[in-house]
Amino acid sequence: MKLGIFTDVHGDLLSLQKVLTTLEKLGVDALICLGDLVVHGQRPNAVVDLVRTLQIPTVGGNHDHGALHYGRDPNLVFFNPKSELHTALTQPLLSAENQAFLADLPELIQPAPSVTGVHAGYRDRYALLYAPINVEHLFADAPTPITLCGHTHRTRMHRLDAGGMLQEVDPWQEQDDTWTGELNCAEYRYILNCGNTSQLLYDRLPSVCGVLDTAASTITWKRVF
Repeated sequence: MKLGIFTDVHGDLLSLQKVLTTLEKLGVDALICLGDLVVHGQRPNAVVDLVRTLQIPTVGGNHDHGALHYGRDPNLVFFNPKSELHTALTQPLLSAENQAFLADLPELIQPAPSVTGVHAGYRDRYALLYAPINVEHLFADAPTPITLCGHTHRTRMHRLDAGGMLQEVDPWQEQDDTWTGELNCAEYRYILNCGNTSQLLYDRLPSVCGVLDTAASTITWKRVF
């Protein structure tokens, strides 16, 4: 199976459309979204409408949760004032149907026997993923050899061997717009972070989508401009 992966759309409809077109051209068999459909961009309803229409399996992200519960949940976490402002602006824009859709999003999805998708982690959708303790938690909690995630807007591959040795790979150090890595689940467990779809944050970095080929045991990340 070729599984198309995207995450962190943040209301950026144009970038989502480009990513979906790219994944279609790459010949994926199925799609998965790893959360944060809304907040920051101006088209939250259009983004959710498209994902709903295409029936794309999606996990709930921290911004999806925040947009639903802003002003009602005193325990919401915001990473900066801009994030809180955009959450407050997004909430009244969401239709009742899209609010219900976001409320029903699961915290994890298992699209294949060896693969589980989450937004930020198994314990906390707000987790700062690359704090060492949270990487340890991800590997410790993972029910499958491969965990797919988003949240950080940083494309990465972490792999852990049986002896506890952890390796982090930044695919964009190679200065290319497409990167493919081999996966060996007999010897390693993996955390594969797609990065981001939205180009509205972080100095308009390009979108990134992924293709997990379970038959070939590879992960491919592709930048989309």
